[in-house]
Amino acid sequence: MKMTSLTRSLFAPVAALAFAAVPAVVVAQASAPAAPPAQLSPSTDAALVKLGGQLMLADKAYEYDRHLSDDIGPRLTGSGNYDKAVDWAVSEFKRMGVSNVHRDPWQINATWQPEVWATAEMLEPHRQRLHLEADGWSPSTPAGGVKGNVFYLPAITDEAITSNAAKIKDAVVLVDFDSFKASGKLLDGKMLDLLAKLAQEGPRGVLLGVGADQNVSSMFGLTCCDGTIAPLPVANVGKEDTLLLRRLLAQGPVEVEFSFKNKIRQHVKVNNVVAEIPGTDKNGEFVVVGGHLDSWQLGTGAQDNGTGAAAVLAVAQAMEATGIKPKRTIRFILFGGEEEDLLGSLAYVRQHAGDMDKCAGVFITDTGAQAPEGWYVWGRDDEKTALAPIKPLLDALGAGGTTDSGRFTFDTDHAPFLVKGVPAYVLWNPTDKYFQIHHKPGDTFDKVNQRDLNLGVAVVGITALDFADAPSMLPHYDATQLEEQLKKINSWDEYQDMVAHHKF
Repeated sequence: MKMTSLTRSLFAPVAALAFAAVPAVVVAQASAPAAPPAQLSPSTDAALVKLGGQLMLADKAYEYDRHLSDDIGPRLTGSGNYDKAVDWAVSEFKRMGVSNVHRDPWQINATWQPEVWATAEMLEPHRQRLHLEADGWSPSTPAGGVKGNVFYLPAITDEAITSNAAKIKDAVVLVDFDSFKASGKLLDGKMLDLLAKLAQEGPRGVLLGVGADQNVSSMFGLTCCDGTIAPLPVANVGKEDTLLLRRLLAQGPVEVEFSFKNKIRQHVKVNNVVAEIPGTDKNGEFVVVGGHLDSWQLGTGAQDNGTGAAAVLAVAQAMEATGIKPKRTIRFILFGGEEEDLLGSLAYVRQHAGDMDKCAGVFITDTGAQAPEGWYVWGRDDEKTALAPIKPLLDALGAGGTTDSGRFTFDTDHAPFLVKGVPAYVLWNPTDKYFQIHHKPGDTFDKVNQRDLNLGVAVVGITALDFADAPSMLPHYDATQLEEQLKKINSWDEYQDMVAHHKF
């Protein structure tokens, strides 16, 4: 891979050392047009190379993630640990010397965290321990726990609930990924509605299982779509136990018992964390570098999303340390409530709606820290073209690609910006290893690869700085263009469903 752009600067020796261990790779472009000739200004080129070298060599992100994961631990939105993470991030931003460091508050309907950990057992056809955890935003079980016969609900639909009402009453209802597949839906915003309908039929509780082609026990978080407590106890069950229950149900009755106590607080203030490196232009334009600070509690949130939060902090630290002065302000945001359906970023966009027309782009990291391949661009060809000036730098990092995949269109904190027409990017990492630990006990710091994390952070920093220094902003899409964009990546129906459920 040619690296001539890395040698046009006083800082080339640092950058060359940083990039030397990166193998040349070919990353497929997703139907991207040929990039037009593009030239970086000498000052921008020098700044980008300087920043890339600093990010690769300073290695701050790895220690930031270790601190979040090991020293603070799991960071449920609104929990004591989350508040500790907020305080630490504010302190760290201030220590760096960046500007306008502050908490940006919003309110969640309720906060939730385990107070007494779950216990569970199968009673019939024989006694056996079950691996079970309370689902996020489930109420506590009644005094004495939940006890009842298991009924497997084959599909999560109004029709399936109505037709099986007699079997659901007084049962512990088991649903799994096969149930969702049969309903033709993914885990979407209608889950609370369906749980409410299910509760009307009088079950004693709900078990969320894992299908045969899925990984180990996972935190679904289905009951927390807007920070609202579910109408009945809901628990997650491990894969092996799910499959056992289904095999035994094919032979005859199965009885289970489980118990847990959760701490719930109503109408709680939650803080996003915001900091800035001011732009030299005073026109109010800005670029967002963001990621979510919250996590689930089964592991320590090292990859989801400690690596993303660490990237935000590391880019800020490197820019401040190198004395780079961007043309546009670079705004660093750590969001809360992402796991509860993007509540923190939704609140931010709503509360700062008057600023959105000044946002030149948002760059989010939230797919773990495998070696990056480039950026998700959500169907906008101009977003691909805008990356052309820095493609030699991104190629040197193995991350010069783009993809139009709509798989994660509304799955992380870029989405509230995207639907307001703002150019939005999410770091494109392979996710095969990520989903082995996603929302699971295995999401711990020992899974983080230091070199791969540094590569991703360098990609984020270089791209954000390029957008901050670009001669002009990309246009913001209007409603008609947004519809065309989302239809292009097969995400329009999902968007309409979310609008109907008051998410945007």
